[in-house]
Amino acid sequence: MTHSARSLASLLRDGLQTLEYRRRSGATLEDPDYLLLSQGHNQARPKTHQHAPAPSQGSHATDGVPTRQEVLNYLGELAKDYHLPPKLVYAVADAESTVDPNAPPHVNLKHRNGKVVHDKLGNPVIASRDYGLMQVNSSNIEKGEIKDAQGHPFKIGEDVKTDWKANARAGVALLAPAYRLAETEQGPGATAEDHAQQTYSQYNTGTERKRERYLKQKPDGMPENDADRNFLKKYRRW
Repeated sequence: MTHSARSLASLLRDGLQTLEYRRRSGATLEDPDYLLLSQGHNQARPKTHQHAPAPSQGSHATDGVPTRQEVLNYLGELAKDYHLPPKLVYAVADAESTVDPNAPPHVNLKHRNGKVVHDKLGNPVIASRDYGLMQVNSSNIEKGEIKDAQGHPFKIGEDVKTDWKANARAGVALLAPAYRLAETEQGPGATAEDHAQQTYSQYNTGTERKRERYLKQKPDGMPENDADRNFLKKYRRW
């Protein structure tokens, strides 16, 4: 075979591989061939948009990003395992991250006497961060133990920062004891909404001391605290 024939065969082979790569990766006609080929056929194509496209609402996730329904299904399974009302678990995820498995961390600044504390350079002091789908607070990571659905103790690991399922498991495990406490304290006369509100106040503040925060209400009968108010609105929609 001549050199020119080998070159032609190589070009044809690369052309076919490029077309296959376009099909698999979802490349558009605007993506130049030289860019696709230079990246290699087994590599992810470079991101060309500032924000990733919204995940499909179909039954299958793409590129490792779960659909909303897949997230809800997993949360529902956890709720069942922990004997929690699914509505409560969904509403907490909704209030914390709008059920977003890729929610960015939220920074909590340190306060003293109602004012933000600053360091010597004038920068605000960070008290903690909340991560992911359930906005699990950094104070829970590798500190103390919680229990899984079978009652076995485990520690919340660093994976809650990047693994949405680990984040969901940690969040629901933290919800469970708060819910049990609400059931015990409020008694049989309380409504499911009463249980849910106390559970969320404790979860959101991270302490039993503030579990009754939701009881402070505005004249409209809704909670005074913005987080509790937002949660109750979300809860009533599920």
